[in-house]
Amino acid sequence: MQEVEILEQRLRAAQNSDGGWSYHGGGKSWTEPTAMSLLALSVRGRTDAELNRARHWLLDRQRADGGWAPNPVVDTSTWVTSLAVLALQRAGWPMKARKAGCEWLVGQAPATNSWLYRLLEKLQPASARTTQGGTPWYPGTAAWIGPTVFSVLALRSLSENTSDYRIQEFIEASRDYLLSRRCKDGGWNHGGSRYRSENSWSYPEMTGLALLAFPPNPGEWLRKSVARAQEHLAAPESMQALCWLQVGLAYHNITIADVSDSLACRTYEDVWLRLLALRATRGERPLAQ
Repeated sequence: MQEVEILEQRLRAAQNSDGGWSYHGGGKSWTEPTAMSLLALSVRGRTDAELNRARHWLLDRQRADGGWAPNPVVDTSTWVTSLAVLALQRAGWPMKARKAGCEWLVGQAPATNSWLYRLLEKLQPASARTTQGGTPWYPGTAAWIGPTVFSVLALRSLSENTSDYRIQEFIEASRDYLLSRRCKDGGWNHGGSRYRSENSWSYPEMTGLALLAFPPNPGEWLRKSVARAQEHLAAPESMQALCWLQVGLAYHNITIADVSDSLACRTYEDVWLRLLALRATRGERPLAQ
């Protein structure tokens, strides 16, 4: 049996009776593992009862403000909204729900995401720029690389079906934020302080993930980042690092070899990421349309 089939069976077997997934076997369903599992299993475009139950689990837990909370116990929409939008978009499910989720994401943009602020920022010398923007894990807190990238992916999935100029502005501001937080080696770490990013070394998983936020086949301005991702891929230390690097590089049409022999899928997160990576290395774009 091929690896994809084995991993799909393992992930399907972990689905809870309510249609969602947990981070660990036997736990209660959460938004992130449900959305990511659905993305991993929907890559083939299949529609079946199990996947439909997962989609209904997500739809039933969309909050009145359009966003999603990490789990039904939490009473606040957070960054996981982008994952729910992506999962429902991949399946082609209700546009109304996806638009409401994107509206919530755009509504979290700080004032520094405005076009005027970005214009003034770009007129400053590079050393004086203080680009903020970005997306936080939790509303009202500092922005980070991970949620910023997922916001870009979610909004980009809707951008072709709407004329809302705010979406493109948000995407451009988010890319500015990502570039302002790039590490000195060309890759990315978790972000946060611009000073710390500029003076720190990158992490492989964040470098691979961040590449997804930019248009494929970029120019010279992103070449150092692609090169750094390839360097990381030569010796990944975890399944998560390997998978994000594979997904990010494959999105930019970089031919890559699979070096997973010494790594194993120990968690459900490893399983869904491995499935996404295997699809990406075969020419699909499971997270980036």
